[in-house]
Amino acid sequence: MSRTELAELVNEHIWKGSGRSTSFDADVVARYERGVVRWPSEHYRVALRVVLGIETDAELGFYPTARGRSVAAKEPDGDDFTVWLSRASSLDAGDVLALARRTDEIRIYDPGRAGVQTSKLLREHLHRIASLRSFSIRSGVRADLASVYSDAASLAGWVRLDAGDLEGAWRLHEVAKDAGRESAVSADLVHAIAQQAYVLVDAERTGDALQLAEHAVEIGARSVSPTVRAWLHAVAGEIAAITDHEGASLTQFDEAARLLPPDGFDPDAPYVVLDDRSLARWRGAALARLGDEDAITNLRYALEGLGDTHLRAAAQANVDLCHSLLAAGHQTEAKTVLEVAHDLATRASSTRQLRRIASLELRLGLVSVHREEPDDRR
Repeated sequence: MSRTELAELVNEHIWKGSGRSTSFDADVVARYERGVVRWPSEHYRVALRVVLGIETDAELGFYPTARGRSVAAKEPDGDDFTVWLSRASSLDAGDVLALARRTDEIRIYDPGRAGVQTSKLLREHLHRIASLRSFSIRSGVRADLASVYSDAASLAGWVRLDAGDLEGAWRLHEVAKDAGRESAVSADLVHAIAQQAYVLVDAERTGDALQLAEHAVEIGARSVSPTVRAWLHAVAGEIAAITDHEGASLTQFDEAARLLPPDGFDPDAPYVVLDDRSLARWRGAALARLGDEDAITNLRYALEGLGDTHLRAAAQANVDLCHSLLAAGHQTEAKTVLEVAHDLATRASSTRQLRRIASLELRLGLVSVHREEPDDRR
């Protein structure tokens, strides 16, 4: 087992056991082997014993000393200049891949929920990537780190948007775009740009949002895969519908359907998940806002593929279905669907969807005395 593989297993054990994102790496393993650190923090000692199948700290060569405790306090989370330079210079492709995998782990952690714990994991993860990127001097590794950072920052921005923190969401997308410009993956920049448009939607600057989404489509036409291009057109199509541009919306969705390949997967942009069902959900959301009764059929089809593992997406789809039912004059059914949406949004702690639900309740004449938004709504 290599030092990098050992470090990855230790981080994985700690994350699965406590939800804590740690910065254990091959450089730290080497420092342990050389005896620079003789008494690491308890969670690292426990993880190493489990991973290596060893019963005692003594078998690992660890024993408490005053010096050991002093050094351990700085390991491996210290921000010492030379430590970060050493870590960054020792990074290889496997280390960068491990960081990307950590982003994916956080993405699926407590799926569909934008909780405090997810935000904490992302803050710690972003800090580590940013530090490694700042101290990296090899252009290839630095570009790969920029790609990982752009993805993680975009994810963090979306989590903040769902929690109702518009300024935080905007700033995170800004740093995601900056990293995307340095990234070796062209999809990173356009993904961050398009996703940032939703911050403007929630800020009720829908005209600006449409302009930003169309800008992402324009850039993506020259540089990204058909899957990512289809996703960009779908984003622009939804926002065009929000601004009541029916013709533009339908044109964008038609282009998305034309571009979307059968498998809908791009290995360079794993954060873009798009297939026929999710595209149907998007088109249904647009049609709902435009008052087209066909949206009811489209959205019901999309809802069949969503369960408790996709709470936010299911909440959004039910809210969109309620819009469609209201536009079609089916108020009784709209109330039933809205109850489902509220339950899902509450379980997902989605301030964004709860605000949309509150607006629909006013339209339906409902009094929601029992309803409260999460504490992080401001």
